[in-house]
Amino acid sequence: MSDASQSQDEKVVKLSRPVIDQNGKQHGSLTLREPSGAAYEKIGDAYHMLMIDGKQSGIELNRARLLSYVAEVTQIHRPLLVTMPLRDIRAVTDEMFAFLG
Repeated sequence: MSDASQSQDEKVVKLSRPVIDQNGKQHGSLTLREPSGAAYEKIGDAYHMLMIDGKQSGIELNRARLLSYVAEVTQIHRPLLVTMPLRDIRAVTDEMFAFLG
């Protein structure tokens, strides 16, 4: 899992390389929190259940939508978030999923 400190209301995910936001500010970590209902209405479900023979066999994450939630709660534009290394994208989307799953 990721290098994240957490409380009940938010999770701080340390990045392997800083991401630069739309204002030119560098972020060595991202603070995630539960998205709003308005964000859910705008972005939608970030996962769906996989069924085999009518039984749940797992879930499939939609990392693109999870990253949209990260953009929503951090206020860092999504096109800038996608410039992060894959390991950082996985770390922040895994932690965001915990708020939605």
